[in-house]
Amino acid sequence: MPEALDPVPLLKHLQEHGVEHIAIGGLAVSAHGHVRTSKDLDVVPNPARENLERLAAALADINAVDDEAGDFDPDEIPMSALCVEDLSQGGNFCLATDLGRLDVFQWVSGVEANDLYAELDREALAGSVEGVPLRVCGLEHLRAMKRAAGRPQDQADLERLGED
Repeated sequence: MPEALDPVPLLKHLQEHGVEHIAIGGLAVSAHGHVRTSKDLDVVPNPARENLERLAAALADINAVDDEAGDFDPDEIPMSALCVEDLSQGGNFCLATDLGRLDVFQWVSGVEANDLYAELDREALAGSVEGVPLRVCGLEHLRAMKRAAGRPQDQADLERLGED
């Protein structure tokens, strides 16, 4: 298993490029009160074309490539996150970068929405980590994602987040 990721350099890089996103996954679990390590940073980008252009440029700057050791089946990530047209298709990307692993989600099990970012935006929480502004998904969305994923780590997260 890869070592724990320090998400701050990736968050700072995304901020410097003006990429609007909402964090989900392990960082969101930590933001909701159960601090734990994670091997990656999971984000949902705003799907506006201008934002996806900034995201693609930010990814190119940190030499993002598909992470074949990731959690996705190769059929789930047939496109390139460095191509705005491919990002615009709404897929998910598991990426290895110079700053660590970054997973870009535009759909997730447990949250049914045509625009995942807009759905999460309604209940997202704002804060900062080491001075870097951060938005994370709301607790109910996080719980729904964790229930749908159902892996052992997700079950443990649900218990720690107060899921019955």
